[in-house]
Amino acid sequence: MSGLQGKLSCFDIDVEVVPGHDLIALREILSSPRRRPKFIVLETTKGKGVSFMENRMEWHYLPLTDELYKNAVQDIQMS
Repeated sequence: MSGLQGKLSCFDIDVEVVPGHDLIALREILSSPRRRPKFIVLETTKGKGVSFMENRMEWHYLPLTDELYKNAVQDIQMS
């Protein structure tokens, strides 16, 4: 159980941890019936699928050049 999940489970809510890049798993958890409020924790990777961005914090604030944008689009299309 993650730290956040443990803290949230103290409330009267359902806490689900889902791989944030798995759209099928996310769809399933969002469409599942619930008896109580649901909090969903998405585990993600920064810049997933873009070779020069993945797990690199600086891409949360650095601007993209036209060339880097084209490279990022190519990486995503190839994955």
